[in-house]
Amino acid sequence: MAISMVKFELSESPSQEKVSELTSQFEVFMRQKIPNLPPQSEDKIFMVRAVNRSGHLVGGVLANCYWNGLEIDTLWVEDSERGKGLGSSLINQAEAFGIENGAVVSFLKTVEAKGFYEKLGYEVYGVLEDRPIGTVIYHMKKRLRQTS
Repeated sequence: MAISMVKFELSESPSQEKVSELTSQFEVFMRQKIPNLPPQSEDKIFMVRAVNRSGHLVGGVLANCYWNGLEIDTLWVEDSERGKGLGSSLINQAEAFGIENGAVVSFLKTVEAKGFYEKLGYEVYGVLEDRPIGTVIYHMKKRLRQTS
């Protein structure tokens, strides 16, 4: 198969206009394949923060609900609070918000916390080695509720 005559442009810092052009074309394509797909503008980016009595951040989770899924982006717990159930509570709250907003599956990636997430019911569905060199990234998922 031959590529038609095209010019390739590499942008290290693409303008918002060019990013929008590409993402809108992708969205048009996806709508042809999945007509009832919610638009990106309906993404629900949210955060659950844990603060101590003095108002100091001791943990948090950053996530996004979209396309009937919950993507856990970042989970952090201060060293002094680890092993006390705080991380589990943060994930549970994120999952509850996800379920309330139509998520049927939760997914994430982790380098060091595979065992932690497995205890919460997550399972590995993909592995990526050497990013960065010498590490393994585990892509994990958890079914939050059955679809009908």
